[in-house]
Amino acid sequence: MKRNGNFIFGGLLALMLGLVGNVQGQGENFRQPAAMSFTEGITAHGHGEVKVKPDIARVTITVITQSKDQSEAVAQNATRTTAVLKALKEAGIGEKEIQTLSYTVQPQYDYRANPPALTGYLVQNNVQATVRDLTHVGLVIDKVTAAGASQIGDVSFDLSDRSGAESDALTLAVAGARSKAGVMAQAAGVDLGRLLTLTEGTDAPMPGPVFLAAPRFMKADSAPVTPIADQQITVTADVTLVYAMGAAK
Repeated sequence: MKRNGNFIFGGLLALMLGLVGNVQGQGENFRQPAAMSFTEGITAHGHGEVKVKPDIARVTITVITQSKDQSEAVAQNATRTTAVLKALKEAGIGEKEIQTLSYTVQPQYDYRANPPALTGYLVQNNVQATVRDLTHVGLVIDKVTAAGASQIGDVSFDLSDRSGAESDALTLAVAGARSKAGVMAQAAGVDLGRLLTLTEGTDAPMPGPVFLAAPRFMKADSAPVTPIADQQITVTADVTLVYAMGAAK
């Protein structure tokens, strides 16, 4: 009985060791392809950009009023902002192209006094208008300043639909990355294998609309229409391609 017990125990021990070895072997086989995919490959980055003419402009218009009485400051601002909105519509800007960016009512203090003394209230209304006829940007600025706008913020030029330009830039970026990968493979004396991954974007910031600082007016006079020249829009795209490394030549 003792001999049989030892035989059974030895058999179980051998079976357990075999299972452990099998699991370890499977783990090594499972991890090996992942390690190879990171160490064996050709990585290339591509950048593409296209320059196009803008077809819209966004004008930021600010109305500022100030009074010792809060209600009076608010009422004055409402009156002048209403006149500005009317001027925008007269310039051909539709209601859907006008939006309020911000509206604030701020108390003003004289900090030379102790404690600080309340001196009045400042009301500021910021409105943005989208101009689709770029030849009328200067005209819009003149009309709103004549209607009571306190200042004109930055004038930004953009595209109403960026998808076409973005597709063109992306195509150039992919072609550039593929060309680089081919050059690297040839220089290294290996064949360029199949494409493993294709990723859009890099850590570089994407440029937004082009901004043009517009002159700030307190009132309009009989001067000619304010000249505003549009600028080209640069649309960019970046990609990263990873190819398998083929056999050495």
